[in-house]
Amino acid sequence: MWPSTSSWSSLQESFRCLQLMEAAKKLPIPITMDLLPSSSPKGSQSSAQHVGDGPDVERRRLVDVDEQQHQSNEERFDHLRSLYSQHLMSAASAAAYGVVGLLMGFVNKAVLMQWPYPNSFLTLQMVASILVVYAMKTWGLANVQPFQLRAAKELLPVVFFYNTNVAFALAAVKSLSIPVYHVLKRLTPVMVLVAKFILGGALPSKEITLSVMTIVSGCIMAGIGDLSFEWSGYSAAFISCALQSTYLLLVERSGSEKGFNSMELLLYNGLLSLPVLIGIIFATGEVWNSAERIILESKTSLIFLPLLAASLMMGSLLNYCLFLCTLCNSALTTTIVGTLRSVLGTVMGFFVFGGVKVTVFILLGITFNTVGGVWYTAIKFKEKHIKERTVITEQHNGSKAG
Repeated sequence: MWPSTSSWSSLQESFRCLQLMEAAKKLPIPITMDLLPSSSPKGSQSSAQHVGDGPDVERRRLVDVDEQQHQSNEERFDHLRSLYSQHLMSAASAAAYGVVGLLMGFVNKAVLMQWPYPNSFLTLQMVASILVVYAMKTWGLANVQPFQLRAAKELLPVVFFYNTNVAFALAAVKSLSIPVYHVLKRLTPVMVLVAKFILGGALPSKEITLSVMTIVSGCIMAGIGDLSFEWSGYSAAFISCALQSTYLLLVERSGSEKGFNSMELLLYNGLLSLPVLIGIIFATGEVWNSAERIILESKTSLIFLPLLAASLMMGSLLNYCLFLCTLCNSALTTTIVGTLRSVLGTVMGFFVFGGVKVTVFILLGITFNTVGGVWYTAIKFKEKHIKERTVITEQHNGSKAG
């Protein structure tokens, strides 16, 4: 078993003291004229004082130097530990968002095939999100500030783009096959990149431009080869990509500039969305049809209610993971994780639900789209890694200069 931190510090301190004592014993005593015998008692006293003070002064100087070095080492260790914790949190949040998003795509498809009411589905997801946040707050697992009207006004754009994005995404999932849906949703990082450039970002590199062109060409080929082409499904997917890009950029800005954590974003999203969604399902009469369908499906299928409950909980979890990934990383990292997730989802979609009429163009389109997405992800990961190394090097050089 490794020694504890306090024991290890004590051993290090003892070892340093022994080193200092040995060094002090070996210190040469300078022979000056003051050390020669003097006829005067005052001269003898001065010589004795110089002899006694020489080793003590040098010993104190060595102790001060060692303490400064020890403090510098502790500060460097704390900085490295903080960087490690940040990288670990970033990786964990990205992995959680990818896994939950992959599973949720198939679970939502299964639920909507039996219960095709996306507005009612989204309403129940908002209710589940609110309950989850307050439960975690009650159990002490989340730090959530009381509801504030000022904060609600600031988050209204985020809520609007989130709900419209989810509504169009559910409509696209309902109309399209899983592989085609993932191919079209892979346009989201492209739109984020374009939006950042329009807002004053740098011009993308040649590699980024080529990877984006590969993604877009894959989408075009997949659309040409899709024999079950539906304008409504494709339009919903394109609009969902645009709305999600705007939504992710707003979440990134809300977290970094306005100080909202992931659970607060999730709570405000649910509280502000719920009244609007309830008004929609009552105004359209969907609430009564969806309730009747739930009763019917629960009687005919034993797995429907557990599947619906799992989908609602995964919806809350996905919202939390999305907020957390965007705050711990960036909007671009979140879209990159979504791209990698969609690669696996595309392959699984051919075998889980079927409904894909395979043609040469659709296979080429999916292949080009997937290769472009992976290429784009690799480039952005490399750029981010180089940037982080440059920042760490500059900090290290600055500390040396200081």
